[in-house]
Amino acid sequence: MRQEQRYSLGQRLLFWLSTNLAGRLLGLLMRTCRVEILSPREEQLYLKEGHPAIAATWHRGAIFFLYFFGHLRPAIMVSRSKDGEFLARFIEHYGGVPVRGSSSKGGGLALKTMVDMVKSGQVRFAATVADGPRGPRYQAKPGMVLLAMQTGLPLLPIMWSADRAWVLKKTWDHTIIPKPFAKVKLACGRELFYPQHLDKAGLEAARQELERELNRLKDELDGLCGFQEPA
Repeated sequence: MRQEQRYSLGQRLLFWLSTNLAGRLLGLLMRTCRVEILSPREEQLYLKEGHPAIAATWHRGAIFFLYFFGHLRPAIMVSRSKDGEFLARFIEHYGGVPVRGSSSKGGGLALKTMVDMVKSGQVRFAATVADGPRGPRYQAKPGMVLLAMQTGLPLLPIMWSADRAWVLKKTWDHTIIPKPFAKVKLACGRELFYPQHLDKAGLEAARQELERELNRLKDELDGLCGFQEPA
């Protein structure tokens, strides 16, 4: 459900060219990677059997995340900014459903849209980057916790790392892209379940729990892959 904004013909052409060309090139690159999933139970439940869930990851690995999980047709929250427009088109290119909004603008409506999509069965998998769209890096926002609360679905932290990857050091999130023929390890953290209602303190505790689990996964996978992120 990508909400069209007013862009010039030149901007729309640039969006189309950049996302289609880059999407194809990145897709070809990432198909050369060897992916090892370290969570067989979650792989069976959510990837093979299609049980519904809410997924959260860190912004740094969003590109591979979109590619790898696109076949599940996940609903993914993305900001309304121009950068978000590029990401929304990438999401569509890989098979996902972009829902426009963020923690700073339009997030409430986007969250409601995602809740409705999950409850109505339009999608079985909803996701976003927990520290997006602008960070701070590796600090979770409460949006995915709220989505899990309102849908009653498990919140599933997911991370990946690789033995060889490019790091875009000038980006706030230190975006990583696996290099050709890289060995990628992907894992799910423990499923997080939340009641429909939490007070302010409970919501903050849940947010911190998600943050800890994502960072634990990140550190564990980086260590297994021998990947060292720049300071």
